[in-house]
Amino acid sequence: MESSPAAPSPASIPSQASTPSPYSQASTSSQASAPTQQSSKGSLLAGGISIKMAPPPVVEKPKVQVEAKPLTQEDLERYWNETAKELDLTELMAAAKVRLGENQRTIDVEATETWFATDFRPHRIEVMEKMRAKSGMPMLDCNVIPLFVSKGTIIYSAEEKYKAMLEVNPQLAALRKLFPEIDI
Repeated sequence: MESSPAAPSPASIPSQASTPSPYSQASTSSQASAPTQQSSKGSLLAGGISIKMAPPPVVEKPKVQVEAKPLTQEDLERYWNETAKELDLTELMAAAKVRLGENQRTIDVEATETWFATDFRPHRIEVMEKMRAKSGMPMLDCNVIPLFVSKGTIIYSAEEKYKAMLEVNPQLAALRKLFPEIDI
């Protein structure tokens, strides 16, 4: 039977201290150059960090529960007008009517003019920040609802155009008789 080789004894293993390593010299030189401080709380490492130092206590701020009063339509209109004056947007914001949304967290801005949506867009964030601050409702949001009806493009025939022009100016028929070569 073959026996397994015996584990080497600790005396036969060369110690790491006897074989110098470039890394061990760097670590001992950095430890020697860094000043260490002693304190009653424990030993401090370089830079004043203690191994045995407890972390600072966490101070919790008391939570303040602010009961926000519900936003009413009258308050909303008052905040809207005040914001318009503060931001110097009275002409722009007068072109729209504000209405409180169904869920009490949205403002429905009813745009009665076609240009309102494009002109209001750059000011929307600033207006909503003011409205949220005034109302005390940080989740307040805004929806722009167009109330104008855009007319579709209708293609008219030449006869339809001529009849419409005759309704506006009946003397056009006499002009057409004088100059038959002009196609109106």
